[in-house]
Amino acid sequence: MFVRQWLLNFVVLALVSLLYKGIQFADLTALVLGSLVFTAAQFVIKPVLVFLSLPVTILTFGLFLLVINGVIVWLMAEVVPGIYLTSFGAAIITWVLISLIGLLLKPFML
Repeated sequence: MFVRQWLLNFVVLALVSLLYKGIQFADLTALVLGSLVFTAAQFVIKPVLVFLSLPVTILTFGLFLLVINGVIVWLMAEVVPGIYLTSFGAAIITWVLISLIGLLLKPFML
């Protein structure tokens, strides 16, 4: 499960970096490590953040989840050297693109 999601995130992050200039990877190592950190954060950190921010998420009708997902992308860029984000807004846009491209590619993953 984790390895499959990691591979999907690797492909999706590579495509997002080609389509959107708000996030850039210095080299293949940064992309591999970034997808690993991103996948681990989705499995570990995101559920905790969603639980802790549940009242705010309910008040904003779920829109606060965009901020939480932007934080996950921002954390990935902060932890892994060689990943460059232009701003926090770029992290949110990156997340939206990751979601859309991942939604399109997920049926093709085994």
